[in-house]
Amino acid sequence: MTETVQETPPGAITNATPQPQIQVKDLNAETVTSMVAGFLKRIGHKGGLKPKRVSLEGEVYTVEVEMKKFSATVKVDKSNQEIKEYDIQPKSEETAASFSPKNLVFMMGVAAVVNVGLYFAFKLMGL
Repeated sequence: MTETVQETPPGAITNATPQPQIQVKDLNAETVTSMVAGFLKRIGHKGGLKPKRVSLEGEVYTVEVEMKKFSATVKVDKSNQEIKEYDIQPKSEETAASFSPKNLVFMMGVAAVVNVGLYFAFKLMGL
């Protein structure tokens, strides 16, 4: 008795369960704002970042951020969470002299010193 065994070559092994698709987390204003703050810190703007406005127009979030001397506008794509565009500009000073409490106290001190100085100068001159 002769037996012939014919083996079939092993094929590619495939997994019967499909691989899960990586889901992009839904963006909201809070996550976009923290993403933009992290981006601005990475590019060198470490100081106080104050988010002013977040808006969604179509598939693009627009985030406006105020910094100490600059203002930034960053656009983030909603579908792939990618920063598409950013613009950083220096703030424009609208008033040359600001009357903050610190400045007022300083000006009052200077005025008092000048007043006392003039008082003693005129007293020495006999006026």
